[in-house]
Amino acid sequence: MLSAALFGAAFASTPLVFAEQPVLITEEEQVIGWKPLFDGKTLKGIDSWKSRKALEAGGWSVKDGVLTLAAKSGGGDIYFPASLAENYELELEWNTKGNSGVFLRVDPSGKGAIWANALEMQVINDTANDRGTHSAGALYDFIGMRKGRKVLNEDGWNKVKIICRNSEFTHYLNGKELYRYTVGDETWFDKRLPKSKFKNNKDYGMLQKGVIGLQDHGDEVSYRNIKFRELTGADAANEAQKFRKKIFSKRGPVIGNVLSGNDDAYDVNCAYYVNLLDDSTNVGAVFNADTFQLAGAWTNGGGAGFHGLPYQGGHGATPSWNEKLALFAAKNQPGWANADGSFSDPRASDGQLPNLGSLPKDWAKFNGYYVADGKVVFSYSVGEASVLDSPDAVQIDATKVIVRQLELSKLSKAKELYIADSKGEVAVDASGTIAKVNGTTFVASAGAKFSAKDGAIYLTISANKSEKSITLAVWTGKTAPAEVIAAVSKFAPLSASIKGGKPRYSTEKPIVTTGKVSTKKAPYVTDKITLPHDNPFGLKIRVGGFDFFEGGKSLAFSTWDGDLWKVTGIDEKLEKLEYQLIATGLHETLGLTIVDNTIYTVGNDQITKHHDLNGDGETDFFETFNNDWKINKGFHIFSFDLKTDAEGNFWFAQGSPVRSGGRGFERISPTNGSIFKVSKEGSTLEQFASGFRSPNGIGVGPNGEITAGDNEGSFMPRCPIHWVTKDYFGGVVDTYAQKEKLKSSIWGAKPEVNDVSEMAKPLMWLPMDVDNSGGSQVWTTDERFGMPKDQLLHCSYGKSSVYRVFHETVNGQVQGGVTKVPFPALTSSALRARFNPADGQLFIGGLKGWQTNAAELGGIDRIRFTGAQHNTVTLVQAKEKGLLVHFNFELDGELAGDPESYSIKAANIKWSEVYGSKEYLIDDATKQGWSKLAVTAAKLQEDKKSVFLSIDNMQPMHELKLDVDVETKDLDEAIFPVWMTIHELGK
Repeated sequence: MLSAALFGAAFASTPLVFAEQPVLITEEEQVIGWKPLFDGKTLKGIDSWKSRKALEAGGWSVKDGVLTLAAKSGGGDIYFPASLAENYELELEWNTKGNSGVFLRVDPSGKGAIWANALEMQVINDTANDRGTHSAGALYDFIGMRKGRKVLNEDGWNKVKIICRNSEFTHYLNGKELYRYTVGDETWFDKRLPKSKFKNNKDYGMLQKGVIGLQDHGDEVSYRNIKFRELTGADAANEAQKFRKKIFSKRGPVIGNVLSGNDDAYDVNCAYYVNLLDDSTNVGAVFNADTFQLAGAWTNGGGAGFHGLPYQGGHGATPSWNEKLALFAAKNQPGWANADGSFSDPRASDGQLPNLGSLPKDWAKFNGYYVADGKVVFSYSVGEASVLDSPDAVQIDATKVIVRQLELSKLSKAKELYIADSKGEVAVDASGTIAKVNGTTFVASAGAKFSAKDGAIYLTISANKSEKSITLAVWTGKTAPAEVIAAVSKFAPLSASIKGGKPRYSTEKPIVTTGKVSTKKAPYVTDKITLPHDNPFGLKIRVGGFDFFEGGKSLAFSTWDGDLWKVTGIDEKLEKLEYQLIATGLHETLGLTIVDNTIYTVGNDQITKHHDLNGDGETDFFETFNNDWKINKGFHIFSFDLKTDAEGNFWFAQGSPVRSGGRGFERISPTNGSIFKVSKEGSTLEQFASGFRSPNGIGVGPNGEITAGDNEGSFMPRCPIHWVTKDYFGGVVDTYAQKEKLKSSIWGAKPEVNDVSEMAKPLMWLPMDVDNSGGSQVWTTDERFGMPKDQLLHCSYGKSSVYRVFHETVNGQVQGGVTKVPFPALTSSALRARFNPADGQLFIGGLKGWQTNAAELGGIDRIRFTGAQHNTVTLVQAKEKGLLVHFNFELDGELAGDPESYSIKAANIKWSEVYGSKEYLIDDATKQGWSKLAVTAAKLQEDKKSVFLSIDNMQPMHELKLDVDVETKDLDEAIFPVWMTIHELGK
C-alpha cells in the first residue's frame, strides 16, 4: 500500500485510471482506495432523498463530466449510498450561481429533511470577503473562516476536500485549510451547538456512520470530480488517537487528570486514565477516585483526548472522553453504597451537576495506586472493607473484553456497587451473574450478582471477612460467557502487583550532563544545572517544583507535564549530573518537597507520597497523602508549590477556574483560590486563606510566616506579594470563603458593586515592569548567600528575576517593598526557589509557559554568591514626613545628603472585576499616570547607613518607585531602583 501522503501529489500524475471516465482519479489514488461517487457520465450511484430510490433524470443532469442541478427544477436533495462510512476523505469541485451545500453524516434511513441532522459545508456564490457561517466554505451556522483562509477561483470552480477521522473533521477549500472541529467534544456542546440554529437538537451531527449528500436549494449548481476514500486502520486514526498514543508511550500506563464528559454528569474530576491491552490506546478505562468507581471503559478509543494544558497548549480546553462511545459508562455519583445501603450523594454542591470532591472518608477513602509491569491497581477502603480495584482487558479472537478485578478483605457485610448506566432494558439471568443490555454482556464471577434499577446496573458482593476476589467482564459481540470466564480465570491475583515490578524507565546508558559554572566577576553569578531536554523518553522538562535530598548533593524535581526526576552530582563543579526518571503520569505537578528523604509532590488531584517498594529508584506506590480539596475541570485550576513549616505541616496553594482569555471565572468550587495547610501526617486539610486568583507560589518563613504571590486579572489589579494570615482575603470576591460578609459583588454580577474599603492590602503591589506574573517566595537559611539569615526573597516567573523583600508593620498593617537581586540571566523562569543545605546557595527552577520572558522550556540554576560586595537597600520605612531609607553599606555623606540623589514617582491602582488596572495620579483618581514626589531634603543618619528623605504630600499609595543614585564611603557607585507600597504612615 502506498502511503496516504501520496494523495497530496496525486494530481500531478497524468494517466487516468478510468480511460472512459472524466473523473480525475490517478493510479496512485486508486491504489490507496479512492473511487468515484459520480462516474461523470450517468446518474448511476446517486439516490434521491425524496424517493430513497435511484435518481432519475430531470432536475439533475449530466454533461461532459459535470453533474448539474437546474434552477427551480425540483430535482431535490440527493445522496451517494456508496459513501456510507465512519472515516473518510471526500473531494469534489463545485460551481454555483446561487445556494447549495455538501451534507455530511446523512442517515440514509433518516426521516424528515436531509439537513435536519446532517452537517453542511456551505456552497454559495459569494466572494472571499464573505467569511460568516453562511458563506461559501463555512460549516453552515457553526464555523466561518478567518481572514486569508478563504480563496475562490476566478473560473468559478472551487475544490473541496473534507477529512473525517473519528468525529474529527478538517475542511479545505482550493488547497487551503479552512478549519478543524470535533463533533461531540466539549467545545461542540458548550460553544458551537448552543450558538447555532440546531441548539435544541443534541443529536445534530452525531451520527457516526453516514453518507454524503448534495443540496437542492432551488438555485443552479454544478459538481464534478466527486470522489471518496474510506479510511481504515492507521489511516482512520484521528489526531486525538495519535496524540493519545504519543502521550501513553511516554507516560503510561496511567495518567491522572480531569476528563470532561460529553454530558457534565459524566465528568471525572479526579480521573486516572488507564491504557489497556495494547499500545493502540483504543482500549482503555477511567477510574474515578472521587466516587470509587470505574467511570467507563472502551474498546474504540472512547473519544478520549488529551486536549489543552499541559499536553497541547491553549487556554480553555480540557482533556475529555465521550461516554456515548464507551462500552459502559457511569455518572459521577457514588460507586459503592454507604453503610445503610444508600447511593444518595452527600457531597456539597452548588446546585449544579456533577457534585465535586470525594465521598466522606467514613464512607470510602482513597489510599492511592500501584503500578507494576503495566498493571495499575487502585487501593481504597469502603467502610470496614479494604479494596484493591484494577481495570484490565483480554482479547479472545476478535473480541476485546474489559475486565475489572476486585480483591476485598474485612468484608463483614454485603456491598453493592453502581456499575453503569443501562441505556436500555437489562436482562439478568437466573444465576444473577450475567446481565445483557443492547448487545453488551456483563459477566461477574461467583460471589456477586447483578441487578437493574433506576436505569442502571448494580452488582452486589456477598460478605466474606477473609480475602475475596471478584471479576467483572464486559464486551459486545457473540463471544460466549464461558470463553470469557475461562480467559479471565488466568489473571494473576492483584496482590502480585502491589510489590513493585520491573523498572519502567531503564536506559542503556546513564543519562548524564555537565553543568556550566560561571566564571564571571560579580556579587552573584548564575551556574547552570544542565537538564536532559534531549532524553531517551522524549519528555518535555518544564520544572514545576524541586527540593534537595539530605546532604544537598542530589535533588528531585517534578514537571508541569506530570513527570518526576532525580539528579545527583550537585557539587561545586557540576561536572557529572546524572538523571533518573522516577515517575510519570502525575496531574500537573507544580510543587514538590522532600521530608526525611521521601518525595512528596502536589498536583491538581492530591499530595502524593512516593514509595519505591523494590529499590529500583522508581515510584511503585503513589500514596494519597491528602486529597481533601474539591477538584473541578477548569483548565486554570493549578495546585501550586509545596512547602513545610517548622512543625512539619505542609502548605500549598490552589488557583481558580479563570476563563479562557483571562477575564472572569468558570464554575468555582468552595476550595478554589485558596492557601491550604495539611497536617504533618496528612490527615487534615485546613483552608487557611482564600480569595486568590492564581497564586503561583508561596513562602513559609522560619517563624511560621506565610506569603503568597498572585497574578494580575479580575479583582487583581497588579501582581501582589501577600502577607497571609488566618482567613486573609486575597482580593478575589468569587473565591473568598466568606464572600457573604463582603459588600462587593462577584464577577459578572449586575449591578456591579466594588467597595474600595474591601480591597486587599498585600505587603506590596508590584508594577508590571517589575513583576507581571509572580512565583514562589523563599527565606534565606544562613549568611553564606551574602544576605542576613531569614531574609525574604520573591521570585518573578514573568520577569525571570528574584527580588529582595523588606517589610515593616505599621498600625498592625504589614507593608514593604523590593529591590532586585542582580545576577546573569536564568536558563528559564524564576518559578520555584530552594536553598541548598550543602552550600547555602539559592537554586531557581522554572518553566516557560505564558506571561514569561523565560528563554528555555525549563531549567534549574544555582545563584551563587561570590563574596563581592552587593550594595542595596535593606528597608524603607514610611513616615508622615517622608521615607527613612536603610542601606547595607556606609554612605558617602555628600551624595547621601543631596536631595537630587533621589527621585520618586507614585501611583494608585483600581480594584474591580475588570482585568488588571491602569495607574492613576495619587491626588486625582480620575486621571491616569504617575505623580512625581519632590524630595525636599535628605539627611544622613548617625549610623551612616540610613538617610531620611523629607517629602511633601506623603500619603498611602499603592505603587511607589524610588530611584537611588549615591556612593559608598569608598566612592563606589550605588545606583538602583526600589519599589514599595504604603498602606499606613508611621510617626
